[in-house]
Amino acid sequence: MAQLVLAGIGDYAANARLDKDPDLAVGPDEVLVRMEAAPINPVDTLFANGWYPIQPTLPQRLGSEGVGRVTAAGAAVQRELVGRRVVLRSPYGGTWGHEIVVRAADVVVAPEGVDAKQLAMLVINPATAYLMLKRHADLKPGDWVGQNLGNSAVAASVVALNKAAGVKTLSVVRSAAAAAAARELGADAVLIEGDDLTAQIAEVLGDKRLRLVLDGAATETVGVLAGALENGGAVLSYSSVTGTAPVLPLGDVVFRNVSHHGVWVGAWLLSASAEEVEQVLGELAELVRSGAIAVPVDSTFPLDQFADAFARNASPERVGKVLFTFD
Repeated sequence: MAQLVLAGIGDYAANARLDKDPDLAVGPDEVLVRMEAAPINPVDTLFANGWYPIQPTLPQRLGSEGVGRVTAAGAAVQRELVGRRVVLRSPYGGTWGHEIVVRAADVVVAPEGVDAKQLAMLVINPATAYLMLKRHADLKPGDWVGQNLGNSAVAASVVALNKAAGVKTLSVVRSAAAAAAARELGADAVLIEGDDLTAQIAEVLGDKRLRLVLDGAATETVGVLAGALENGGAVLSYSSVTGTAPVLPLGDVVFRNVSHHGVWVGAWLLSASAEEVEQVLGELAELVRSGAIAVPVDSTFPLDQFADAFARNASPERVGKVLFTFD
């Protein structure tokens, strides 16, 4: 049994070490989880570099989400939890390991008979999409939601949740290859960034307006999409692939009351009640079971091939998520 740990602050590809003798002692309020699968996420890079609200404490177990099965429990934990399949609700709890010890309060029972890889990716991207779509507008069938980074894992969940609700998705991407991937996800309209993006959006929407704009890129598309929002609509930013802050047109903010909000699923996971988290993740798990939510998977690796996994995750040819899987 082994775990990947961060030995120094910085890029995990350079600072990750395989701990072949991890401490697996189970405390009174803890459980031992034998992992099934765990993805590599962009937040893992931010966390390892110390660029996140939650800071690593060295040596730090790596991995931000995953699915596994409880094999042992402390004296204060309900015995019914032993043998159950669970996902981790505590962000950055260190899921890149064959077995991990976590607080019992930080696991949520997951359904059987559902693909482990999809369940492993349930807590960050689908939950982010859920919070954005359910908490910031009363969306009705036929409404339009606009998003950039339209070929991303979050975008895949946005499209799936919108389809289930009868809501339409307009996805903006940066290249023809990304457009093909976004169409594969099922977006109702896929547009490529360019000088004519405003006209392209107007042609798609006709006399409609966007109800929400979801921003993961922080490119100039944020302002263009904001211009197509209804008065009083919201722009929700959940990441920035450019590393910069998004910019909204002053006229839209001042004269049309367009608002801007940040969405961080980690804050929700740390503050929401156990009942709320179980309800949301339960809904998402059922959509995974039905096939409505299916985040694209690029490849899987055993833990001892972590260098290859990191290299593939950084490859421009990657399409979908890279995951560790555990026998």
